[in-house]
Amino acid sequence: MIEQAIFTSAETDRLAGYQVVATSPGVSEADQRELAIWGPSHGSLIDSGPDGVSFNFHPLPSGAYCVSRTTMAGGEYSGRGRQVYTQCLVVPSDDLARFANNPFAVLRAALAGGALEVQHQIPRQLEPMQLFGHTPAVDSALLARLSSRPGVSWLATLVQAALSCPSLALVGGAEPEHLIAGILNCLPPECRTRFSFSTGLCYSPRRPFRVTTLVDDPAEWRQARRRYGAVVLDLSHAPPVEFAPMDGWARLIEHVLKSGQVSFLAAQFSKRRFELTADDLPALALQLMEEFDANALPPKRRDEAAAARKMAEPAKPGDWLDGLQQAHAAHRRFRGGATISTPSSRNLVGPSHQLSTGCPELLERLEQLDDLVFEAIDGDAQALAKLRETWPKLHEELAEPLLAESREQYLRHALFIWQGSTEDTGAHDPARAVHALDVLSILFDEA
Repeated sequence: MIEQAIFTSAETDRLAGYQVVATSPGVSEADQRELAIWGPSHGSLIDSGPDGVSFNFHPLPSGAYCVSRTTMAGGEYSGRGRQVYTQCLVVPSDDLARFANNPFAVLRAALAGGALEVQHQIPRQLEPMQLFGHTPAVDSALLARLSSRPGVSWLATLVQAALSCPSLALVGGAEPEHLIAGILNCLPPECRTRFSFSTGLCYSPRRPFRVTTLVDDPAEWRQARRRYGAVVLDLSHAPPVEFAPMDGWARLIEHVLKSGQVSFLAAQFSKRRFELTADDLPALALQLMEEFDANALPPKRRDEAAAARKMAEPAKPGDWLDGLQQAHAAHRRFRGGATISTPSSRNLVGPSHQLSTGCPELLERLEQLDDLVFEAIDGDAQALAKLRETWPKLHEELAEPLLAESREQYLRHALFIWQGSTEDTGAHDPARAVHALDVLSILFDEA
């Protein structure tokens, strides 16, 4: 069930002023306190006219999420002006997931069902409600519209900025709710709940939305930058160079949208990737970019490219790493099959005679390093501690080409451990992704 709450100006037996005036029975005290903190009061709505509205989204202590709509409704009890009225839906994570973790889809369903009508006579207690159905992972029509205006480059820039900045403020956009919805539609559903937003509330440190809008006032823009550290993007100008989608997730979005293949995003976002976070997106972008480019080839060229990969990367039939992982001869442990995480994989041997270092002692040390990396990724704390001690010494001895190849190989291995941890088959332990990141932090630390 979805609980409800109303935050507005009223004089009650508890207090007078803006407060949570009514809730349904299932709203916890902790959530009520949070709603009171985030709730907008007098003068908080950017557009205070009769059509002024803001759609808002933020997390709650219970693990549920507040999806709310703020409008103007009548006059304040004190008579000082019009009343700011916010209707809140307290949405459990499972219900939000049915709507692809898209708060706009929840709002659309609630409005269609008449659930967010202003109640001029507010009851002492609200009733919980149900929202039926579900929504696709991607609003293809919206992305097609935004690809035309403000354009693919701006949309990819917004994605880059949203991923990079803890606080992003948009100005100069005619329809901020469409822009923010566009950003969410460019992210996998598993990542969307991390992006709280408001489409029409004045900027306030009491409401630390990750994405919000600002009034058309350069003085307020400067204040948001200086006092609150917000990044302000003005969509009436060209996209700023500092947030150009040069690589990573935003580059993938730009690449796909320029091709007009929104269906590719829809298909990928429909796949459940449990425990996927925004930090995982660079690795996922590499994987999806390769898949997208391969699918974009004509059928004949696709077959030729696949055949060439198979010839270049021989592996056991059925190997889940087929065509993805190549090992440098000095790191033969990582040249193997789908059982790479099992004890039997420790007996794998590779073509060490192909090593071009010309130094048997160095080869032996690299193989010892393989053991430490492999065991540390498997969760061996002693191996991780030994790696911290061993790597700086070996780092100084390795020539730059071999150092780069070593790091590349370990990074490749860690990325596939990471990717494996997000599959829904249960075959891989997600904790190994954390161990892999610990290992990479050591190997890529230049200090």
